[in-house]
Amino acid sequence: MKTDYSLLEAALVGYQHQRELLTIKIAELQRQLGNASSSAEEAPKKRSMNEAAKKRISLAQRKRWAEYHKSQGAPAKQRQMSAEGRERIAEATRKRWAEFRAAKAAAAATSKSAKKARKAGAGEGEEAEQTVAS
Repeated sequence: MKTDYSLLEAALVGYQHQRELLTIKIAELQRQLGNASSSAEEAPKKRSMNEAAKKRISLAQRKRWAEYHKSQGAPAKQRQMSAEGRERIAEATRKRWAEFRAAKAAAAATSKSAKKARKAGAGEGEEAEQTVAS
């Protein structure tokens, strides 16, 4: 089923016109009743608070937070590491890095030797071809 947009637009215009007519009639009835404007149309009045009231509320809130934090207890004391423990950790870290660098150097050395072997093998093949050709 296809939607006919022109029909929907016409219906919308008709309903908006009816709403305007109803708004006018409602305002006329309210004037006759003695209400200058509808209570729905009036903006709600903003409440204001004097400085003394704001200060009392602020102090009460601070008091509640102080009680809450006091009831939570003191924060857990952080553990302190001895100099000996710190040095053991540092030494273990240095050892791990030394092993890592050694493994990396060994891998690089084997890859270099493999490249040299390939180059040497390729060079020997060229010399053998030149010898056969002569």
